[in-house]
Amino acid sequence: MVSDLLLPTGLKSLDELLGGGLPISGNLLLYGDPLCGKKPLVMQFIYEGLKMNIPGIFVLTDYGFVEWKQMMHSSGWLIDAYEKNGLLQIVDCYSKQYDPSLVDEGIVTYVNGAEDLSTISMQLAGLQEQIVQIADNHRLGFHSLSALLETNQHESVYRFMQFITGKFRRTGATAMYVLEKGMHEEKHVRMIEHLMDGLIEFEDDKLRIRGLMGASPSWHQYEITDQGVRVKL
Repeated sequence: MVSDLLLPTGLKSLDELLGGGLPISGNLLLYGDPLCGKKPLVMQFIYEGLKMNIPGIFVLTDYGFVEWKQMMHSSGWLIDAYEKNGLLQIVDCYSKQYDPSLVDEGIVTYVNGAEDLSTISMQLAGLQEQIVQIADNHRLGFHSLSALLETNQHESVYRFMQFITGKFRRTGATAMYVLEKGMHEEKHVRMIEHLMDGLIEFEDDKLRIRGLMGASPSWHQYEITDQGVRVKL
């Protein structure tokens, strides 16, 4: 059941800024320059959910599952147990471009590329149908929307995102999407923002939260550590 209740992200300093956590069924955009910390934040968001027995789906468009798993492990976020119990599912839209022989295996579903919006949508819908049978809520991490905007017509991406954000809201899921600053026209950024419930904006070594009631709107310093992102309160 969809609720306005806040659920903690599991990132203590971020939850304090958010006023307790993120709303179930909320869609949040992470927007900032490359290498500013968006990737570790969304990875940690999924991992902290898994630790609370909240299933997670991660969509990869900029790197493949093998590299993603190595990055997770390098931060101490070990996912082997969640691969076995089915709480984690991966949609890899990157690897098959370089190895067309790859076939779905274990928790990984392969898509030909970021331009194949219909297949990505179909795979997400199928995974959600499985997850709602075992959990009241789940999480989505999407890295990144920039790959979609670079390989598709912008109107097609908007229609895709309308469907995805709406579907995740209806199923009580909380989602984080990454968008790279400096790569897209302002009108296309606004197009994506329009579909979101809130935004975490990164600038230099500061971040701020926009659009979420109860969240601090001020700029806060943050640092990227081996264990993820820590906001300095």
